[in-house]
Amino acid sequence: MNINKKYIIILGTLILLLVIITGAITYCKEKAEQAQISDKEQSILSFSQDYPANLKEVLNFISFCNNGVFSEVEELKDKKIKQIACMLIKMKKQEEVSSNLYFPFFMPLEDILFFKTDKYLGISVDLKDVVREYDPSLLKEDKLYFCSISEPSWADPFSSQMKPKQTLIFDEGDVSCFGVIKDPTLTKDFYMYLYFYGFVPQTESLNIKQYLVEEQTVSNVMSKQSFSEIKEILKDYPIIWQMEKPIIP
Repeated sequence: MNINKKYIIILGTLILLLVIITGAITYCKEKAEQAQISDKEQSILSFSQDYPANLKEVLNFISFCNNGVFSEVEELKDKKIKQIACMLIKMKKQEEVSSNLYFPFFMPLEDILFFKTDKYLGISVDLKDVVREYDPSLLKEDKLYFCSISEPSWADPFSSQMKPKQTLIFDEGDVSCFGVIKDPTLTKDFYMYLYFYGFVPQTESLNIKQYLVEEQTVSNVMSKQSFSEIKEILKDYPIIWQMEKPIIP
């Protein structure tokens, strides 16, 4: 009888040790996974202030915004034109309460009633949706050309470094022109986006218009040194997308 009790005690002890060891391993794995996810999010998505401070951060912000417009979030489902606004919001690390970080987030452009002065903003629009809504037959074309006008000027200081041959910046506004060429080796569809980014200007409203133009018009517009001349040229072309939002202090 004593021998049986001894075996029972030993067996019970072994089972208890097994439970403890298994629990410890599971706990360590969960902590390791959380740490990896946390480090990844902070290294890719976090900013030290409420605007990108260098070219690399601008590119990260634009990439986040452009990826957002093609995401499968519920808010963008069934939208004829997927278009979003991206901003940076302040958050705190859980382990360092005194350390503030800013994280990018986006929301449908239609849900925003106004912009706030001096806040850094990104706007991304699915270009294929825009073309389809204007004229679906254009998606069969091998080449399409576009020009945009933003009034007033609100271009990011780094924009001239990123697209020096596609962007003109004037006091009255910003101009950008580009072409889309279908590459059958990559895709059978146009899969691009419109994107605008910078600091919300101190004015009453922000207005952006996207024009469908001809190839020669792109060269003609980009050669001009007057904002009024460019507006005069583009007035004869169709506006295929536009946005206007009031601005508050």
